[in-house]
Formats: sequence, C-alpha cells, structure tokens
Amino acid sequence: MKIAVLIQCHKNPKQINQMMNAMRHPAITFFVHVDRKSSIGDELLRGADVVLLPDEERVDVQWAKISQIDATLHLLNYARRRGDYDFFWLCSGQDFPIKSAVYIVDWLDTHKNHDFLEIFPSKNNGLDHENNYDKRNAIYFPDWMLGKGAWKRLTKRIYTEMTGGYNKTFSLFRRKPIDGMRFFFGSQWICLTCKTLNWMIEYMKAHPEYYQYFKNCNCPDESFFQTLVMNSPYAELRMDYLHYLEWPTGKSNPKVLTIEDYQKLVDSDKLMARKFDDVSSKTLIDILLKRLED
Repeated sequence: MKIAVLIQCHKNPKQINQMMNAMRHPAITFFVHVDRKSSIGDELLRGADVVLLPDEERVDVQWAKISQIDATLHLLNYARRRGDYDFFWLCSGQDFPIKSAVYIVDWLDTHKNHDFLEIFPSKNNGLDHENNYDKRNAIYFPDWMLGKGAWKRLTKRIYTEMTGGYNKTFSLFRRKPIDGMRFFFGSQWICLTCKTLNWMIEYMKAHPEYYQYFKNCNCPDESFFQTLVMNSPYAELRMDYLHYLEWPTGKSNPKVLTIEDYQKLVDSDKLMARKFDDVSSKTLIDILLKRLED
C-alpha cells in the first residue's frame, strides 16, 4: 500500500509541518503545492517523504477559476510520474488528521478499490429541477467575471439572472455538455485510486475539450473531477469523501474548528478534518497531536 498525500497550501507552515509529522508512515509520501503567491516553501519540512513541487509547477490559484484545477492536476501528474501509488489523496494545508497514520493506511488498504468523493444533490442526481450547482456549468462565464471581488459577485449575479436565474437556463445561453456527460458536484477534497486516475488522464488526453469547457465554469474545482469519476467505469465504486467539515448555515466557507469541536472529531468515522487555523485551532491541534501519538 502506497499513498500520495497531495497538499495545496499558501499559509500556516507550522501547522502544515505538524500535519505531515502526524501522518508520517512508510506508506505515505507528501507532495506539496505552494501557491505561487506564497513564500512559505522554505519553512516547510524536507525529507525523502516530502516533495515540494518545483517553481515551474506552481500555480497562482484564484478562487472560482480553473487555476484550482491546474494546481490539482499538477499535483496528480507530478506524483503519478514519481511512484506507483495506490491512492492519490488531495488535502489542504488547513487540514489535520483525526486518525493515526497506521489507522489511515490500514483503513485505505481494506478499501483499496474505492474512490472517495462527495457528491452534492443536483438536477443530474436527485432533484427534478436545476439549482445553483447546475448553473455553474450550464452557461459560459467569462474569466474576468470569476473571482471574489464585490463587483465580480454583483456582475455574476446579474448575468445569472439574465440567463434564466439560478434554477433555470434559457436555451439561448445553455452550453452543450461534453461528450454527452452528466455533470456532478462535490467537495474538491477527493481521494482517487490509481486505476481511476489513469482512466481520467487518458480520457483528458483523448478529449482536450473537456478541460477547455471547464475553463469557463464557475467553481470548476467542485465539478471537474466529480464529473469524470461519476462518468467513468468506476462510478459504482465511489464512497463518501474522507473529510470531516462543518458548514455554518448561509456561509460559503467551512467552520474553523476549535477545542469545542474535539469530541465530535473523536467520534467521527472520517480520517481527516478541516478547517484549522494556527491561532484559533492551536489548542485543538495540540490535543489531537498528543492523542495521535499515544
């Protein structure tokens, strides 16, 4: 059993080092993508089991844009070229394990034929009408419209209403799906088997239009890989993703976990949790570290 843990990060190097130290195991190798805007690379651990992507592989990651996919593809391909890994597990620098490295390796070994990813409900998989997830892929979003700025959000909202609203798309604006695919949506924090990843890479080589389509989707990181997996020969082997998260009502970001959440993490059957902050979550991280070492 060999696991490539792929880490996308841009801040909190001490916390990332604690995460990697807590997960160190002969079966685990870390591949780390440091956002091109960040300078934390020199503060991260080095070793035979920690591989930092070189500068030419680093991406300036922008929220809601294809750059999120680019960073993940760089990690997946870089790790794939450097070892025969059974799993490729995408994590954030603000994640932290809630199970020991031994438990994680043994658990994945018993589920070695499965991919792990979340799937949101949408028209394509459970609802009888479009929703805001479907809308992300249904229309063409110009690159300049995507992002976090207030004026971008306002422009995007107006554009969405002009094209039919969140729960409908006028036929004039609807894009044709790639290769007749159904779209699926979910958290970007996925864990893929080698066989599924190999299938995905070959599919994208044969269908470059797939990547081109997603260049003008909104938040493509929450659909790109989910759609590939669920349209692959391995869709029936999917299990839920490996992360514990809490989403406050009406918020667009997960809750930052604190010591008050400790018991929920201990009781969870997930392997990893997020979101952690090196200040607000310091006490929680310290206690988790001690528990994982015992």
